[in-house]
Amino acid sequence: MPSAISYHQNSDNESENGSVDATDGTHYIRHSDHDVDELEGSEFPRYFHESDNRLFHSSPTSPYPLPVDTPEQERLKAFNILINQLIGAHFVGPVPNILAYNPNRQPHVLDLCNGTGTWLMEIARQFPWVLFTGIDIVPIATRYPLPNVRFEIGDITEELRWPDASFDFIHARTRVMRPGGLYLSGELETAVSFHSGNAPAASPEQYAPASTLFFQVVNDALQHRGINHDVSQIADHLRNAGSFVNVETRVIHIPVGGWHSVTSWKELGRDLQGILVRFADSVKPMLRDAGHTQAYIDLLVQNFEAEMDTTPGMLAAYHIVQATRS
Repeated sequence: MPSAISYHQNSDNESENGSVDATDGTHYIRHSDHDVDELEGSEFPRYFHESDNRLFHSSPTSPYPLPVDTPEQERLKAFNILINQLIGAHFVGPVPNILAYNPNRQPHVLDLCNGTGTWLMEIARQFPWVLFTGIDIVPIATRYPLPNVRFEIGDITEELRWPDASFDFIHARTRVMRPGGLYLSGELETAVSFHSGNAPAASPEQYAPASTLFFQVVNDALQHRGINHDVSQIADHLRNAGSFVNVETRVIHIPVGGWHSVTSWKELGRDLQGILVRFADSVKPMLRDAGHTQAYIDLLVQNFEAEMDTTPGMLAAYHIVQATRS
């Protein structure tokens, strides 16, 4: 299988800086990308496999454990909407400066694990002179992207096909970033938390035992697959890499459930609760693969969902990290 495959449909187009994308009317291929092949519609099924009435990727190398079907896509879209409502934008940091129009060079953005491509398409509308590329292991993004957007299939756990210093803004990996380029990541911590200073914050396992156990079991299963679940380490990793400056972090605590007295936060809390209910359903196959019985998983999820309904003060931490490549 090629390292990356282009799979979108589009009409003929030319970017504002004069860079032309060749198209055959169904799929387009940039002539400079010699290692990229087209993906025909008949090839789509081979990137998926069905198990337990859920659809998963078929990659033999990717450790990604969650389904890629419609229910999971709806969860990811709902979470994207929630984060946009939370921070009031599709990004934070000096993105407009990094992606400012340059008559001498077209800025290039890379979105890793683009999923449905919602985030990439929304930010691409704001910067029509910028080229946006999304890469994922399954073709679940739109096949009719904007003229300045393309989606490719590839496994980000393997070497990316682009040379070093290729991108101005990455969401989120580092090797192919240009000096001065912007790194941005946003991740929801898989743990329950409470406001610091309150008694539950010191011992969440006492005040939210079912939720604490649920996330412990999920994190153990992720760790078993070689996936580091501790998103709080991202900033330290960038600082220790020695190739980044201006590493900034921001943690936003979001209510879980409808306990908050402020209407807007109450609505966000209810939305996040619904997203976490979907997440709990999506991790069930992974937990079965980890050796847990169906009865144990069902009780684990049932108790977690019930606790979200009955635990005032419960929070989820959303970690935002941005850094500049030196």
